[in-house]
Amino acid sequence: MRANITLTPRQLGVAIGAVAVGGAVGTLVRYLSLHLQHEPSLTSSHVTWQSQIPWVLLLINFVGTLIATGLMRGPLRHHDPNDPTRLLLITGVLGGFTSYSSLFASLGAIWHLSVPASLLVGSGAIGSGVVAAWLGLRLGHR
Repeated sequence: MRANITLTPRQLGVAIGAVAVGGAVGTLVRYLSLHLQHEPSLTSSHVTWQSQIPWVLLLINFVGTLIATGLMRGPLRHHDPNDPTRLLLITGVLGGFTSYSSLFASLGAIWHLSVPASLLVGSGAIGSGVVAAWLGLRLGHR
């Protein structure tokens, strides 16, 4: 497949719109999903590194990576990178839904409590992303 790298102004507008709309939807779903996790009080004297693990965000990133790789290996495999459907779903929705920058900001809070725990949680997050991508590739290949 040869990528369409030259877009007309109309195609560029559609591409930007697809990413913007998808990103807004994905970000909203992530925002609502993150409210499922209880945020521990930072003023409490009993804050532990375990209480700082962003479990919902870890799950969001796993699911987002799984779906993205499944779509890229399956139904969107032969779509041009500038295809509006691909831009809407992968770059927009799943790009807005997942958030590795928020994950690593959370790791900073753990780092201040326990450096080894932060490294462990970060390694686990990256490892789970690799597993999700592998599963997505396997599921998308069917």
